[in-house]
Amino acid sequence: MGTLFIKTLNGRISFELPSSFEQLTFAKFEDRPGDTLPLQLTETALKHPIASPNLHKRLTPEDTVSVIIEDLTRNSPKKYLLQVILTELESIGIADKNIKIIIALGTHRALSRAELEMGYGKEIVARYTFINHDCQAGDLVRIGELDSGTPVKINRHVAEATYRIGIGSIFPHPMNGFGGGCKILFPGVADMDSILEHHLKYSFVGQSFLGNLAGNEFHRIVNELAKAGGLDFILNSVLDHNDQLVEVVCGEPVLAHLEGARICRETVSRSFNEKADLTIISTFPYSEGPQMMKPFAPAAMITRKNGVIILVADCTVPLPDVYFETCEQFQKDHIGNLADALLKSFADNRPVIKNAPPELNMSLAQVMLTLNDFNVIIVTRDITEESVKRLGCIYADNIESAILQSQNFVSNPTVHVIPSGGIILPVVGINSG
Repeated sequence: MGTLFIKTLNGRISFELPSSFEQLTFAKFEDRPGDTLPLQLTETALKHPIASPNLHKRLTPEDTVSVIIEDLTRNSPKKYLLQVILTELESIGIADKNIKIIIALGTHRALSRAELEMGYGKEIVARYTFINHDCQAGDLVRIGELDSGTPVKINRHVAEATYRIGIGSIFPHPMNGFGGGCKILFPGVADMDSILEHHLKYSFVGQSFLGNLAGNEFHRIVNELAKAGGLDFILNSVLDHNDQLVEVVCGEPVLAHLEGARICRETVSRSFNEKADLTIISTFPYSEGPQMMKPFAPAAMITRKNGVIILVADCTVPLPDVYFETCEQFQKDHIGNLADALLKSFADNRPVIKNAPPELNMSLAQVMLTLNDFNVIIVTRDITEESVKRLGCIYADNIESAILQSQNFVSNPTVHVIPSGGIILPVVGINSG
């Protein structure tokens, strides 16, 4: 059957399936040869913006510009995209003092000076004004409201600029279809209350799922609020399975994002002719606690109900204890009814982890929804066996042990193997069941 492997932060882990297992798919990606050229790709993109005049035709030296840029949760070449944009603005004659760089933290923590220098370049950080967005700041500016009437407010420096440029990255996203695009403004620089309500009410329902933009209400609201907030222009990197740059797109936020999503879909899609009894998938390149649950979304798309998902997990940023406590209690309270209870709580705008940021609730939701339909084994040495059990999952410290334990649920299974589970878009055959 040949040697298979899973990717981790420490390299490949090779393994073999028992002879009684039937391998259906080994969804590996070929690594791209050589280095990409982010500066050149960005410069080329800026010469041919999508559905938008180029910046030289749109801006004057009198403009004030807010550059909204993604934080460090993605390993994208944001530093190089920022460098090219700032050079472009300088060539237009816009003074440094009229440019502010806003870190689109959403509800994430602020970055230190050292982290800013590491992520965006020491010289650039010394030269320009960098501002960590604070989703609970007292001076946020109202730009509109959610369907419920809840007001939506954004960063004052973004609202007061005469021109707003968003720098982000495009990759499959479990609720928005694809990351990047208008998400840089909402939720990137919005207020805590509107972010939380939006995520609770529009995640995991209807057409809001991995790789889908059509009819996606989560995505629709993101786009509408970015328009209301005056997002003028985006510059996005399209990433592959290694978080390496494939292409750069720029221009009108919605249409440029559509083009980037098309390129991303072509890059990271893999075909699966049918659903398998067992899926072995890695969290790579995700390693932050809340983010590492995202590969459950593609795994659920290609695994038969009541089958087994083996998640090989790196976890460099630990989950808080309240996460494990809440997972454990939620399962006790809603045994046999995890999905319905979770979705009802979210529809009622009630977070499961109270007083916690949306990303923790979204992460917990992915665990509960997966456990509702599948048996889950987590292979990790970064999370304790006790903590994995509190999640409601089975613990294994190596893949061979996990494969052995999977046979308690499915004997002689059909198998999919996904070496890089963090960035993959499954295309499932019509006979998938």
